[in-house]
Parts: sequence; structure tokens; C-alpha cells
Amino acid sequence: MIKGERMFKFSKKILGGVFIFTALFMCSITYAADLPVYKLGIDAAFPPWTWAEKGEIKGFDWELFQYIGEVEGFKVEAADIPWSAIITALSKGKIDILAGGLSYTCKRAQVIDFALPHWKTDYWTLVKTNSKLNCVTAMTKGANVGAQAGTTGYRWLKEELKDKGVDINIKAYESVELGIKELENGRLDALHVDSPTARGFIDAKRDVKYVCKGLHFDYSAYAVTPGDPNNLIEKINSGIKKAYESGKIEELVRKYLPWATTEQVPYPVDYKKFCSEFK
Repeated sequence: MIKGERMFKFSKKILGGVFIFTALFMCSITYAADLPVYKLGIDAAFPPWTWAEKGEIKGFDWELFQYIGEVEGFKVEAADIPWSAIITALSKGKIDILAGGLSYTCKRAQVIDFALPHWKTDYWTLVKTNSKLNCVTAMTKGANVGAQAGTTGYRWLKEELKDKGVDINIKAYESVELGIKELENGRLDALHVDSPTARGFIDAKRDVKYVCKGLHFDYSAYAVTPGDPNNLIEKINSGIKKAYESGKIEELVRKYLPWATTEQVPYPVDYKKFCSEFK
């Protein structure tokens, strides 16, 4: 009887453990199923931030958002939209979040809402490897200079050069890859692009080199639908902070931007003050 009682108690412990494990497992499944899913607008041809490879989304911003969603309790699904239309899509609520090397500008802040910046980037001007153009001649004397449509690089070429009387012909492209091909094929004299993307093409042994660095810089920040109806800004800021403190940012920098230095993020930028200083 004593042996039987022991076996009975032992069986009860096993059954109890199985019940608890099953309950916890089912709770985890229910919790995962209950997580809200938000549409993350990206340009799937913009390495190292976001790009598609064999049907799989990759990149710094994509992986960082997987982490942010994990620690802040939501999921994201990618929505690949041409960059020239992506801000309009966010402002009209067709997507919930915008990522992929998005730069903060005061003009954009009038139609979409921004989280705090998580990156600072400068812009480079690329020319073909055998080109004899330099930083000045690549963007003057009637040069054909390309930039991705809708980017701050395109805006800078227009507002700081073309509109101020510099003799330059600006060509807009739906993707940086198209601009690179035009440059390699000799249909462009130069291409103006953010430095991480420029480095990516140079490291990939494309037929390009840089002649200008650091002519201007931008803060990169994630953006949400105007009015932040899903209360995402606080979660994104918190997730970025946790990513920095946990070492996740450092891990992603080493993986996607190995030449860069990791800085404490998010940057505590006062957007109202920033815009008032640049009026």
C-alpha cells in the first residue's frame, strides 16, 4: 500500500506538471495570437535598411522592428511600396509604420508623426569608377545627377543646388538600384545617396566610387500614421532604448553597418526646437 500511495502521489505530480506546462503553452499561443499586427511600409530594394532576397525581407530596420515588436508586444508585416508613394500611404493610413532609412524633415512632420531618431547618416555622391569627375564637377556644369525619388537626397539636390542656380540636371529614380545601373551604364554622371547605401554598393564591387562625403546629414527615424492612433510612438521609442541597452543595436550595426560606430539611441531630439532653428 505504501508503495502504491507513493506511485499515486508521483503520478499526480507528473500529471500536475503536464497540466501546468500545457496551460502555459496554450497561454503563450493565445497571447501570440492576440498580439496586434501592424503594416510596416518599406522599400524592399534599399540595403542595408530593408531589402528582399528570395522572397525574404532582410535588413537593419527589419530586424530591429522584429525585436521592438517582441519586447513591446506587437507584430509587423511588411508592405513593399515605392518610396515616392510611401509617405502618402502612411499619411492616409494605408500602412501603420514607415521604416527603411526614413529621414526626419520638418516638412514630412506636417503630414506624419515621428518617433525619436535612431540613426544619423550623411550623404555621398557616387560616380563611375573610371570617372574623372570630382566633388565639384560631378554636381555642376550641366551634370546629370540622380537620386531616389522622394528622398532627402533628392530634395537637397533641388533646394540647395538647382533652386539656387547651380547648373545641374536632376534625375529621379524609383529605387537606388535603378540609379546605380544608370550610373554604371553611363547615362548618369553622378548619384547622390545616403552613406550606408553607398558603402553597400561599393562593398558589393559595383562599378562606382565616391567623390563627395558629408555634404549634409539627416536623422533617421521611424514614423507612424498622423495622430498616432495605435499609440506606437512610445512603444517604438521604448523598444529602441531597450535594443540599445540589451546590445541588439550593436549586434545589428556589426552585421549590417560594420564600419559604423554605435551611439546611444534614441537621440533626445526636440523636433519643435529643431524645426524652429532651420526656418
